[in-house]
Amino acid sequence: MLIFDIGANRGEFADKCLEEFNECKVVLVEPNPSLYSFLLNKFKYNGNISIANRAMSNTSEKLVDFYISNGDTISTVSTNWIKNSRFSKDYIWYDPIKIKSLCLDDLIKKVGEPDLIKIDVEGYETEVLLGLSTMQNDICFEWAEEEYDKINESAAHLHSLGYRKFGYKEYDSHLIRPEKFSSWEDCHIHNIIDPERKEKWGMIWVEK
Repeated sequence: MLIFDIGANRGEFADKCLEEFNECKVVLVEPNPSLYSFLLNKFKYNGNISIANRAMSNTSEKLVDFYISNGDTISTVSTNWIKNSRFSKDYIWYDPIKIKSLCLDDLIKKVGEPDLIKIDVEGYETEVLLGLSTMQNDICFEWAEEEYDKINESAAHLHSLGYRKFGYKEYDSHLIRPEKFSSWEDCHIHNIIDPERKEKWGMIWVEK
C-alpha cells in the first residue's frame, strides 16, 4: 500500500498509517523546513517512509511563498486563508520564505499511484487538487469555512476526473472513512452547509 501524506506536519498521520497497515509505504510532503528536519530525524530508521520538503500546488518547480506561523499546524501558502482565518486573533504569520512547488501529477510519476491521498494544507487544498489530472484511488482533504468558496471548485474538478462518491466526516482521524457516501450535491447540502453544524470544518472523502 502506498499513501501520500500532503501536509505531514509532525508525522502523526504517517504514524497511524504504519500502525494500521502492514508494509505500508508513506510519502510525506512538508514545506516547513523545521518540521521537515524533525520528520527526517523521527523516521530516519524507517525504510517505508519518504519525505520531501516541497509545497504542494497545481504546478511543479516554482518558488512559492510559504508563511510560517507561531502555531506550526497552521502555516500555509494561502494568503486568503490567513486573512480570513479563525486563528488570526491568536496567532501570527511571519514574512514568507520561498519553497519549491510540486504537483500531484509529478509526484505520482516519480513514486507511483497511491492507494490514498490525504491533503491538509490550511486553505490550499483546491490548488493541490488542481495538480491532479487523472483519477486515482481514495482522496481525503480538509475543508474549512475560510475557503468555503473553493469547496465547489474542488468537487467540480474531482467530478471531471471521474469521481462520483463523496463523503464527509468530522475531523477526528483521517483513516476513518465516512459511514455514508453520496453525490457531491447530497454531501454538500446535508453536511457542509448544514445550519445545525457548530464546527465549520472537517474532512471530505472521495472515492471512485
